[in-house]
Amino acid sequence: MKNRATLKKYYLNILDYFNILDLLHYKNNNKICVLMLHGVMASNENVSWEPLRPQISPSELKRVLSILSDHYQFITIEQAVDMLSGKVALIENALLITFDDGYRNNLDYALPICELFSIKPVLFVATGNIDSGLPFWVDRLDYALQQCMGELISLQFKGKIYQFDATSREALQQSYKEFRDKCKSEFSDDVEMNKLFNGLSKMLEIESNKALSDICERDDWSAVVSWEQLRKAVQEERLDIASHTVDHWRLDCLSQQELISQLEKSKKRIEQELSLQCDYFCYPNGNYNKFAINLLKKSGYRAAFSTDVGLCKLNDDLMRLKRFSFPVNKTKKEIIYFLNS
Repeated sequence: MKNRATLKKYYLNILDYFNILDLLHYKNNNKICVLMLHGVMASNENVSWEPLRPQISPSELKRVLSILSDHYQFITIEQAVDMLSGKVALIENALLITFDDGYRNNLDYALPICELFSIKPVLFVATGNIDSGLPFWVDRLDYALQQCMGELISLQFKGKIYQFDATSREALQQSYKEFRDKCKSEFSDDVEMNKLFNGLSKMLEIESNKALSDICERDDWSAVVSWEQLRKAVQEERLDIASHTVDHWRLDCLSQQELISQLEKSKKRIEQELSLQCDYFCYPNGNYNKFAINLLKKSGYRAAFSTDVGLCKLNDDLMRLKRFSFPVNKTKKEIIYFLNS
């Protein structure tokens, strides 16, 4: 692994020396780069737990945005879609910042940093969690599992045994990731998968007498943004809001009726609460199919973003727009290569 990292560093140095990195970047200057983030938080003395999934710290967000600001022009979601559709002319090296899900820490920790670079990001929200104020089901089970640290956890749900290794944080991280990945591959119905996550969470919560829902309102890791907070941010023109469904379910893992409900209800909720036109959408987990795309168009959405990796160019399918994961823990050379190679 060390030799591989050394070779990569050597390779990037060669590309940089011969100005190939600059050439790659210049070659793509008429394309739009879209970056996606989720939670932005750092561990501190005021938090009682930390999610198993990797999180981006405010300091790392600021560092990377500082690098990007020297090479890109930040744009809004409306500008991006107008450019890609040919409605307005493209600008060189345009970059859009997107946040998925609707964590409150996006407003509290990420947005002030974005504003340092005159960035107006778009926040794709799951409206059901905003309405309920409850944490996302993936965070709920994460927290419940961590209340059993030091143990080998075995749970039975609907006749099946589910095991987690909580003997150490590292073991639980791996165990929980494998469980999530297995669920995504085995479940063709997200409603049923959601029942499993919530069922396992409930058993663990009864055993430990602790639940994330009891603390999430004051928990910077898992708290979901409120309509009031979004309304204020939108009125101040600090960010844009778009749909991420009602319940963060994969669109290709729903019945036709459920799919219609997820798309139309989330759009209607956003428009009612924020008094704006909800024109944009982001696919939960990046999953979509032809039926979902056709329904998005019929529901009045103008564009939709996936997790397909790559740059966006003029006349791309607006319902299949690509994005990159936010490039964390990378050097300037690595970031330029990652977003242009």
